[in-house]
Amino acid sequence: MSKKGIEAAAKKLEEYYSQFPDWYWKYGLHDAIILSVCELELAPDWKEKHPKRNCLEILLDSKNALCETNIKRILLYNYRITDMKMNATEPITLETFQDVYWLGDSIEQLNDGLYLLGIECTDCRSNLISITVKFEAVEIERK
Repeated sequence: MSKKGIEAAAKKLEEYYSQFPDWYWKYGLHDAIILSVCELELAPDWKEKHPKRNCLEILLDSKNALCETNIKRILLYNYRITDMKMNATEPITLETFQDVYWLGDSIEQLNDGLYLLGIECTDCRSNLISITVKFEAVEIERK
């Protein structure tokens, strides 16, 4: 590949990664293990502009992830789970998201400023497990 071709490819890659929010794990969590997913009810601080009412806590072991090996915990505030399924059809509960492997995800910022996160996982029996969460704010805990 020519120098011009390499520069064009690098620019395209830079544009791709720049579309993600700063807090996002843009290089991927493939093969990270989801240890648990918990719903937390919070006591809102009504003095804040956007008080945190609830939180979806995702605990990870990312040491064997392909790229982002330093993420321990993802906190999604003011969330609502919009979809949870196994093998694209079977409804499931949050307990299903224990000891599963992160395959991939997608993030989208909606017109109302909220985010929509879709996560796909697999368990040890090769079941595909997915969850879609709409949320307002996020906090990432890194090692």
